[in-house]
Amino acid sequence: MKDFVISVNNTVLYIALAVIWIAALVMLSQSFLAAVSTFVVGTLSWCIISGFWFVQSATYEELRKLNAKNS
Repeated sequence: MKDFVISVNNTVLYIALAVIWIAALVMLSQSFLAAVSTFVVGTLSWCIISGFWFVQSATYEELRKLNAKNS
């Protein structure tokens, strides 16, 4: 079950990044500065959030390997 949750959350994270980039592209027609700031702030926020998530999921994978080795 945890593997399924990890894969769904990874997919959701990448879809969210795509939405941020598409929003920045749409905003580019209105204002260059707004588009660039949305792109930069959105991407940095995504990196922070996904970094925490990927570390947590990698830790889960390592713990699962250790438990399988000890069993």
